This record gives sequence, C-alpha cells and structure tokens, in this order.
Amino acid sequence: MSVPIAAIDVGSNSVRVAVMSRSAHGGLDVIEEARAVPRLIRDVEEHGKFRPETMEYLVGVLGDFRRIADAAGAEIVAVATSATRDAKNGPALVERIRAELGIELRVITGDEEAQLAFLGATFTLPVTDGVVMDIGGGSMEVVRFEDRRAVQTWTLPLGAVRLTDRYLPSDPLATSELRKLRQHIGEEIAKAGIPQLEAGATLVGTGGTIRNLGKIDRTRHTYPLSRLHGYEVSRGEMRRVVDLVQMRSVSERRSIGGLNEDRADTIVAGGLVVEAMMNALDAPSLIVSGQGLREGMVLNCAPEPLPGLEALRWAAARATVARFVPGAVEVAERRLEILQALSLAVGLEIAPEFVDALAAAALVLDIGRCVDYYNRERHAEWLLLEHGLDGWSHRELALICALVRQAHQEKYTPATYRPLIEARDHESIAIGGTLLALAEAIAARRPETDVTPIAWRREGDALAISDAQLGQWNPNGLAGRFKRSFGLDLSFAG
Repeated sequence: MSVPIAAIDVGSNSVRVAVMSRSAHGGLDVIEEARAVPRLIRDVEEHGKFRPETMEYLVGVLGDFRRIADAAGAEIVAVATSATRDAKNGPALVERIRAELGIELRVITGDEEAQLAFLGATFTLPVTDGVVMDIGGGSMEVVRFEDRRAVQTWTLPLGAVRLTDRYLPSDPLATSELRKLRQHIGEEIAKAGIPQLEAGATLVGTGGTIRNLGKIDRTRHTYPLSRLHGYEVSRGEMRRVVDLVQMRSVSERRSIGGLNEDRADTIVAGGLVVEAMMNALDAPSLIVSGQGLREGMVLNCAPEPLPGLEALRWAAARATVARFVPGAVEVAERRLEILQALSLAVGLEIAPEFVDALAAAALVLDIGRCVDYYNRERHAEWLLLEHGLDGWSHRELALICALVRQAHQEKYTPATYRPLIEARDHESIAIGGTLLALAEAIAARRPETDVTPIAWRREGDALAISDAQLGQWNPNGLAGRFKRSFGLDLSFAG
C-alpha cells in the first residue's frame, strides 16, 4: 500500500483518526493519531438526534482530521457507527460533512463494524479460534472466528456510555443500580445466544473500555512488557478490576493507575459487560488487543491478500533486522542456518515454542549494534520490547529477549520476565543461549560469499566441526560453555 490511509472512526463515545501505512512485512505503521470525545450517543439517547451544537463541534473536529490527513498525503476512509446509525438526523450529518469537508462518511452496519473490528484486533495476534468483543459507547460487537476467519457476528445494545446513562445515575453507585444493570446485561447476552468458547479457543477484547481495564490490571502487577497489545487478563483478575472501579466515586476513579480520566464515569458499565461476557463464554482469560476498527479499515483497503499468521511472524522478525541494521540481513540468515545445523548436530530437544523463539532470536540477535556494539544485547532487548514483533505473543517475545541476553551472558537469569518466564524455562533458555553464542561466533568468521556447507561430525562425547574458515580459531570459553550445556567436547579443524 503506497499511499497512507487516514482511518476516521466517528464512534458513539469518541471520534478518532489514525493515519497508517503498510509496513515492509505486511503489518501497519502509525504515522499520526488524534481523538476527541463528543459522546454522540448521549444526544441520541436524550433527543433521538444530534443537537446543532454537537454537529457544529463534530464538523470542526473532522475538519482538523482532514488537515492531518492532507499533511500526511493520506487517502481518507471514514465510517460512523452506532450513534449515527440510530440518530434521526444521521443522514443530514453525513451530507453536511460531504458538502463542507469533502469527506465521504459511510454509516456502517453492526455486522460491518464487527467484521472490521475483528480484522484489526486479531491480525497481529497469535490466535486461531475464539471470540472478539468490541465495546463502544453505544453498542458491543461480537465476532466468533475459526481458523482466523469470522463465522458469526452479533451487535448488542451494550455500549458503555448508553448503559451508564440508563442504569448508573448515582455517584457513588447504588447497589440496586448495579444489580439491575447486571441483570440487564445478562439478559441481553443470553438472548443473543453466543455459544461458550470451545477448548483451546481465545477471547479477544478491543475498544477503549477494554484497553483501559487491561491497563488498570497491568499497573496493579509487576509486568515486564510495556506493550498492552497482547496482554492477558485472567477472569479472576478482571473481576477484581471491576470490583475496584465500582466501589469508588467518579472523582476517586480518576486517580486509578491505568484509567484515562475521560472514561472514569463509564468504565464501570463497560467492566460489567466484560465480566458478564467472560462468565457467559466461560472464558478463563481475555487477551487485550491494542488494535481494532481503524486498523481493520486500513487492512480492508489492501489491494493484495493479507499474509497469514506464520508468514507475518517471520516477515516481522526479518523486517526488524532490516529496519535497525539494514546491512545485517544476510548475516542474520546465515546465523540462523548455522543455528539450525548445530541444533541437529547436538540432538537438541526443546519444546516447539522454544524452537521458534530460538530461531527468531538468531535473526534479531545483532540489532542492538545500531545503538552501540558494546552491550548490544541490552540494546537489542530494549528495541525488541519497545518495537515488538507482530504475530508473536508476550511470552514468546520475552523468550526471544531472554535468549538474546543469554547468548552474551552465560550467567544471565531472566528473573525480570516473571510471570511470562518461569524457573522451569531457565534450562532451555541457557541451552539455547549457548547455541546462539556459538552460531554468532561461527557466522562472524565466514565471509558472506562463502556458501560452502560446514561439516559437523558427532563422535561419542565430542562434536567436531570442519571448515576452512574455522581451522585456526580457538573458541576458548565457548568450548567450556558448550561442554557445560551439552556434555560434549567441541573441536574445530580446517
């Protein structure tokens, strides 16, 4: 996609623009973002239509968004959701925006909204089957998906602003209000007939309400990653977060870590919807997606087929190398080939997730040199944590970072990655780090033009490596580390 896309979402609570372009590996790069919070659904709930002053304000906001899009050279794609669908003067708003701003605002159906939210929410998450829920200001969209394809959608009138205004007028909240709202939410979900999650399926949540609930939970724990996208909240922890927000007044909620102030009044209603959905679906946890409708809008504009999950994962790893150390892609590929040959030679036996993490670590091992050669493993770790890797889970990213560190520091212990990495993982990480260190050292001694294969020979308790480029190399400490990890003597010959 050569031209950036400015995705404008006229939602029931907030109005947003995100200017994005397709990245080299098929993902999305954000160029610019902006938002406003007019809470259009309140006009619709009180008057059945948008007030003149609301329309005036909205035209001003979208005019600003138009300038952001034009400055970025972006093509505009704009949609409106629940509030505009329900407003009597929604068509008049659409016509005014077209006439005054030249923006074609398309009012999408609940089904279209669900499909776009699903596409954006799941595209870079390693999920295959499950349910996506997107809580907006006026409605909640739900998608059941199989093999990363949407198979069924629902739109329920369970938006956080709509429910707050109808059921939660008091501050602090009254127990009777909460009870009535819980009953209403339960009835709506039951009436929709959304089936429970099957074994191995995943519940994914997107939208501002769910992201705020996820941020609240993350701030309450020591967690090694700053990225919210892909963060997992258990059902028990979600219940504790909902209990926390519902027990406080609006002003008290504004001081809760992780909660945006403009959601302090509506977070309880949204939290009750999430809690009810997790119970109804019997979901043990919820994965928070930092992406959703706007990302889905941009992806939907792609002229070419979107990459599958496996292709996306490995393209993201290789694109990360090209981004930070453009001239090191060939070296990274050679290092990976050497690592895979070494793994076969020593008969490496580790879990599949470690195999993939080890291969990814071999590719990205050296990206830290774009900051500084010395302590490059720490720089690589920081870049990976901040930049992320599309298609990889939080645990997988933690494993990759720990392997990068372990390759350069034999005595490194990944304690800072709890709870993503546990004590039982340390042995596999240590073994993988040894192989990475050896693969890096060998790759550094073979010129890019040398494509001759390396000869590996396993003889009893020894691994002999024959190569013209390595015959004069004394591996020193690496041989001792290899012996400690695999119980094998290491020797080289020309």
